[in-house]
Amino acid sequence: MMDEIFDENQDLNLDDIKLKAGFLGQRMIVLPKDVISSARDNPLTQTLYITDIGFFPRAEHHFRERKKGAKEYILIYCIQGSGVIEVYNQTLKINPNTFFIIPPETPHKYYAVKKDPWSIYWLHFRGSLAIHLFTKFNTKAPGPKKAPFDEKRVRLFENLMDALEKGYSADHLEYINISLWQLFSSFLYQEYFEEVGKTQKEGDLIGVVIQYMQDNLENPITVAEIAEKFNYSSSHFFALFKKKTGYSPIHYFNQLKIQKGCQYLSFTDISVKELSFKLGFEDPLYFSRLFRKIMGVSPKQYRKEYKG
Repeated sequence: MMDEIFDENQDLNLDDIKLKAGFLGQRMIVLPKDVISSARDNPLTQTLYITDIGFFPRAEHHFRERKKGAKEYILIYCIQGSGVIEVYNQTLKINPNTFFIIPPETPHKYYAVKKDPWSIYWLHFRGSLAIHLFTKFNTKAPGPKKAPFDEKRVRLFENLMDALEKGYSADHLEYINISLWQLFSSFLYQEYFEEVGKTQKEGDLIGVVIQYMQDNLENPITVAEIAEKFNYSSSHFFALFKKKTGYSPIHYFNQLKIQKGCQYLSFTDISVKELSFKLGFEDPLYFSRLFRKIMGVSPKQYRKEYKG
């Protein structure tokens, strides 16, 4: 990402931007060594766990240099202002709504830009799967990654810090470190994270199609009918849908039907035959075979095991 390389000739004096005592509104939590050890030794958390976390708002004079690197991976997420990370013999500018992960034992320095100092959420993490997570983030070109501002992601950071400030009990640590996966997924799978809880936009064809499917679970809709409704050829629509979801339209539609069927089986006394008709299947035997194929058990067995 060469467009992220920072111009070193801008007006910066490193002697002027060394870290002061703190920043108004800052938060910082450094976990004790024995707490980190307990997270490392716990099978539920040893794959990914926090060692340090914090928030530095408008962090004027913020500067940090580690000539031998850190023992942990470091995530820096900028929500306002700008800063600089020097790593891999490059000088990278970090702008609002971008983030960067520095791997362990990698020499680096980072600091806030003097004229518009950054506000950053940051955390240090380790774990047996941390390297795979880091690799996943860097499958494309290395460099700062974009992360559009989302209040839900900010709340995840704040919730982690709130929980840590309440103590280091075993349950607390498990909750915090298991929740860490959700935070990373908000960066790694931004498209899905942004969609949660939001109404599908008209411009999102597949999202609109899925909503249409959910509104018509009682009907036996064909691919051709859906494609025609949204002014696409059947073949083009099929390709677009499968690329977006990983499933053919009919397979996805049937999954939605079976999912709805599970709810009826769990919370009502409707017969399997009635349910099949209600979900648009003319043949109850076909419905039962499809249900077993998707859920691994027959509708009757599902009701027996999961009826609430």
